[in-house]
Amino acid sequence: MWSHDGRLFYETNENRIMVVDYTVRGDSFEAGKPRLWSNIQVLRMGEVHNVDLAPDGKHVVFPKPDAVNESKQPVQVTFLLNFFDYLRRQVPLEK
Repeated sequence: MWSHDGRLFYETNENRIMVVDYTVRGDSFEAGKPRLWSNIQVLRMGEVHNVDLAPDGKHVVFPKPDAVNESKQPVQVTFLLNFFDYLRRQVPLEK
């Protein structure tokens, strides 16, 4: 994941998040030394990419394996597509 502040985040084979600083000069890309961003492991769910970087580049969102195991409850995620169409149906505009 490319951050706006010149950092690159990536997930390792051990499900850890790494970060590396980089600079671009003309046609040249120069990467710094990778370092561990967090020692918390990311929950891997098959081939699904389940890590995302906030626009500010300071926060990473990912499910923790411990959180799922501790709850003993099935994980439910709801995606609402076409939010504004849904909103118009729920709250029609009166003219």
